Amino acid sequence: MAAMEQGPWAAPPSSRWSAGRVVALVFGVLLLIPALGMLVGGGALLWVDTVSRTDDGYVLSPTDTFTSDGYVLRSERIDLSNGADWIPLSSSLGTARVDVTGTDPSQEIFVGIAPVADATRYLDGVSGTVIDDLGFADQVQNTHLLPGGPPSTPPGDQDFWITQSSGSETQQLSWSPAQGNWMLVIMNADGSAAVAVNARIGATLPSLSGLAWGVLITGIVLTLIAVLLIALAIRRPATRTGVPYGYQPAPVAGGPQQPWAPPAGRAPVVPPPSGRPPVPPSSTSQQPWTPPVPVDRGTAADATPDSARSAPPGEPTP
Repeated sequence: MAAMEQGPWAAPPSSRWSAGRVVALVFGVLLLIPALGMLVGGGALLWVDTVSRTDDGYVLSPTDTFTSDGYVLRSERIDLSNGADWIPLSSSLGTARVDVTGTDPSQEIFVGIAPVADATRYLDGVSGTVIDDLGFADQVQNTHLLPGGPPSTPPGDQDFWITQSSGSETQQLSWSPAQGNWMLVIMNADGSAAVAVNARIGATLPSLSGLAWGVLITGIVLTLIAVLLIALAIRRPATRTGVPYGYQPAPVAGGPQQPWAPPAGRAPVVPPPSGRPPVPPSSTSQQPWTPPVPVDRGTAADATPDSARSAPPGEPTP
């Protein structure tokens, strides 16, 4: 019965995790979390830039209704600063815009933007409502009422407004933001109580597209790096294979069959015949040793009768 051919011997893979694999896994997971956040944020910014823009290039908040039983609707202190005096705000914000429409078509509405110090001085002691988060969701929820009385004069009589607009129809107020502290003020044009408007705010945001693509591409790169680190950490080590000396692997089907040869510099081990010790290879002879054939001394060519031998001196020959 023919012996079964065996394939090459393979060392069993190690199940232990090295320090390098553990470090790669930890760094991969820690890097993947902010990378996914940047992917989501970049995608959201890109969606706003491509879908939420108006035909004239503005990104506007949803229209919401604001009311006050007092005499004024005003924003919180608006601090505009880009952290660098040599970079104009117009490069990031562009042109700001406020759209305001009175809920009562017969009532004229006033909209103005002024420095915080001047607006605060004019509205000191005036009853009204402060909008805490203008331009965000649930704006009606983020308001609080200030006690007081009516203003001393109608808002249109003041000369400290940076920009202003008034009328009975939709008032669209455009403004090029500059560094400083500002306040948005909405009132009835005659300074009366019970202010009720529908309003929205926005800007052109010229740098939004570049910011969205930058965040998205950075998130993609960080995600690829994180996935690569995790894959390198959890992959199984490569299986090492080897053929012991004197072992012939199974032939490959369809391939050429080459005779097996021992490694260079080493002589093959020849199995000895049964009952005889192995003969080490010799540099002069490769034939096994054979004992000499026994010789019959009576028939050998150098054999002579005893009588033919010479007798010692002094003794007669027989």
